[in-house]
Amino acid sequence: MSYTDRETAIVVSAAPLTYETAVALAEKLNKSTRSVISKAKSLGLDYTPKAPVATASAKRGPTKAQIMADIRSALALPEREGDLTKDELVKLLSFIR
Repeated sequence: MSYTDRETAIVVSAAPLTYETAVALAEKLNKSTRSVISKAKSLGLDYTPKAPVATASAKRGPTKAQIMADIRSALALPEREGDLTKDELVKLLSFIR
């Protein structure tokens, strides 16, 4: 979307922008919020995005790497990254039988 000199001046006068001010400007200028943010960035104006929303993944259990580290620790295997080797799997199998 192209901006008139008047619209550009309105965006510049609102600097520094936050997401909330960009939403308000977008409504005022009949533009999309993303367009206002892009215009502000192209003009070199400061823009502070809204804080990211916490996702459900933050509430999930341990990671694969954490589980692997726990298995290695329980079996007294040497610490290293990656999956278990064939010998380590044999040791794990004998442990759980």
